[in-house]
Amino acid sequence: MTVLVLGTPDSGKSQIAEELAMKTGDEKRCYLATMKIMDEAGKKRVERHRQKREGKDFFTIEKEYGISEVPGQIEDPANTTVLLECVSNLVGNELFENPMRKDMLIPGPAKISHAERERFADEVLGEIKVLAESVHHLILVSNSFKAEGETYDDQTRLYVQMMELVNQRLLAFADRIYDLRNEF
Repeated sequence: MTVLVLGTPDSGKSQIAEELAMKTGDEKRCYLATMKIMDEAGKKRVERHRQKREGKDFFTIEKEYGISEVPGQIEDPANTTVLLECVSNLVGNELFENPMRKDMLIPGPAKISHAERERFADEVLGEIKVLAESVHHLILVSNSFKAEGETYDDQTRLYVQMMELVNQRLLAFADRIYDLRNEF
C-alpha cells in the first residue's frame, strides 16, 4: 500500500506519516531520508526529526536520489514499511544534484521544454513506483508550494513547477491520501 501525506511546509505531515508507519503492523520500519544537509538549520531539522523518532524502532537509510536502489539495502523489503521523508527534497536533489540530470539544466531552467518536464516527473514517479512495489507499505511525505503570485527566481520557479507535476502523479498513484494543504 502507498500512502501520500501532502501539505504545506510545517503542516504536521511528518508526525502524521510517522503515526501511520507505526500502525502498519510491520515490525521493520525504514526512515528513508532524502534531505541533503547544507547548513546549520538543516542539521537542526534533521536532529529534531531524529528525536521525534526515538523509541519507534526505525532504521534510517539516507539517499538523496536514485531511490529505486533502496530495496536492495533492506534485509526484507516485502515485510517492511518505508517512510520517505520527503518527496520535496528528492525532487530538488534529482533536479539539481543528480549528475544524470544536470545536463537538463544547461540551457537554463526557463528553457526546459514541457516534454522534458513531463519526462522528469514520470522518471521520479518511476523511482517511487519501484520502491512501492518492493516494500510492504510506502508512506510518502510531500510539500505543496504556492506557485501563483510569487516572485521566484528561475530555478525556484522550475522546482515549484516540478513539485506540482510530481505531486499530481502521486495523487493519482497513491492508494490513500492525507491532504493537509491549506487554501492559499
